Amino acid sequence: MGLSLNRAHLEIKRYKPSLVELNGSEATRPYFTMQSPQDRCPYCGSPPKWHARLTIYRIEGGRTTDALRRQLVKTLPRSGSQFLILEERGTRQGAFFEWLEKISKGLDFEAPHWLRDVCRHYLSRKEPKQDWQAQFEQIQSIRRSRYLERGWEVDKGRLFLAPVLFDELLVVHYLVSRSQKAGGLTLEGRYTLRELMARLRIGGYLHAVGVIAQNPPDAFEELLERLGGGEASMKLHYIVDRSDFLGKVGELKALKPPRPSARRDLI
Repeated sequence: MGLSLNRAHLEIKRYKPSLVELNGSEATRPYFTMQSPQDRCPYCGSPPKWHARLTIYRIEGGRTTDALRRQLVKTLPRSGSQFLILEERGTRQGAFFEWLEKISKGLDFEAPHWLRDVCRHYLSRKEPKQDWQAQFEQIQSIRRSRYLERGWEVDKGRLFLAPVLFDELLVVHYLVSRSQKAGGLTLEGRYTLRELMARLRIGGYLHAVGVIAQNPPDAFEELLERLGGGEASMKLHYIVDRSDFLGKVGELKALKPPRPSARRDLI
């Protein structure tokens, strides 16, 4: 490429992923997904010891996350560009469906505990200040509360959710699972779209969130608009941890390149 060895190391060290690379649905060069720890690079065949891992965290901007995000960023080391902070504009509904797609990829729909996993993910999204991982270690069941008007409480291993919050979870479960089999599986069993909308209308949820359409498909679209936040603008913040990447660059720089072997002309 016409670069000196020092210049090549410097250019590698300066590399920053673009927003297009961060948001791609599939890994493209120079990124790849390892199927096992022994996999070689699919592009150059290098062994795993030279593979660098980039850990990327995406935080949706908003009232519940901005203060926590700023506090987190202040604690990150600033020397050596170990952490990169990137931002882009998006919509709340777009972020909501991207979140649904992300959590769906890690679920085992053949195991019943996926319903609990979705509950934990959604509550973590709603109330990020809570340590939901620790909370769910003591939770045995999830129920609709008859007494709470909002929020949640844990009592003797049972998580009680206010009616509106519980019904939101039914919708999220339906969205996550509806493409797996007929209808969508929820904490209350499997629902078709018509059955789900009838359940939400009779339970008062549609009225509580202001959905006025009567036809089930139209009411569902209106519900998704309200649940996802619609086309309202929001900021997406990316924190890229380059520590492993920079460590591999340092090891590469310390490695002495082999001397070129003398060429012999064969007669």
